[in-house]
Amino acid sequence: MISPHLEAERENLLTRIDAIRNAGPIAPPKVCIAPDFINPKCWILNCTNLPMRERQLGRAGSAKYMDWMARIQRRDQLHELEQQLALVQTLIERQAKADDLFIDIMPVVAVGDAVEFAGKPYRVHQIGSSYVQLKSNDGDGAIIRCQLDQIRLLEKATV
Repeated sequence: MISPHLEAERENLLTRIDAIRNAGPIAPPKVCIAPDFINPKCWILNCTNLPMRERQLGRAGSAKYMDWMARIQRRDQLHELEQQLALVQTLIERQAKADDLFIDIMPVVAVGDAVEFAGKPYRVHQIGSSYVQLKSNDGDGAIIRCQLDQIRLLEKATV
């Protein structure tokens, strides 16, 4: 069983990722803004293949500078959300694989316990590794044999 909370978080992350991608252009990986070595009051793009004229952003606060800051911020947000999505997806896959690990544990029965088999009440007479012998409560003392997973515990025997 996959957690509905994880599914909801996955949908939330996908929605946020789409919103960031639709918000505008995203900076390529490793592109960053650094001070221009010729004019320290101006800024330049580093780690890019753009021509030198397109790398120059001007002073802090200029339209080109603000545009590239927003692109870099979107790239960083997108990277973080994609990592979170990968973690959530891994948890969802792990839960899907682990479903068969969690089987219903049968109640432990002991000799003398009241159980139900095929809609009739019985007392446990003997217990084997996978089968039990049941004694009828009707007074006729009939003993039947059935598998452990076919009985339902009604009441523990008092010692």
